[in-house]
Amino acid sequence: ERGDIVTFYSDELSKVLVKRVVGLPGEKITFKNGYTYINGEKLDESYLPEQGITDGERVFEVPEGHIFLMGDNRPGSRDCRSFEQPYIAVDKIQGRMLVAISVGREQSWQGVRWIG
Repeated sequence: ERGDIVTFYSDELSKVLVKRVVGLPGEKITFKNGYTYINGEKLDESYLPEQGITDGERVFEVPEGHIFLMGDNRPGSRDCRSFEQPYIAVDKIQGRMLVAISVGREQSWQGVRWIG
């Protein structure tokens, strides 16, 4: 579902990534003035730590059987906006996050978050 945080293996980056579901099959995703739009309607992203920081140059049309994922650290996230293949097949999703624990200097945040 939109808003879920999921894990998947990125063939492009050769590692498991954790991203938020933003776009669903059949939807058109655009960006304007730092905000995300789904089929022309501004997406409520109150879960983001800061509003109006989402950059995007392209228009994305999510094909059937795929989803569009973005990280919550929008300025620093390598996600579907920059992938060579921007759509993730639904069968590539490994699981839905309930709790996130982040440690290490390479992380955009540190600590424990209940996501469920």
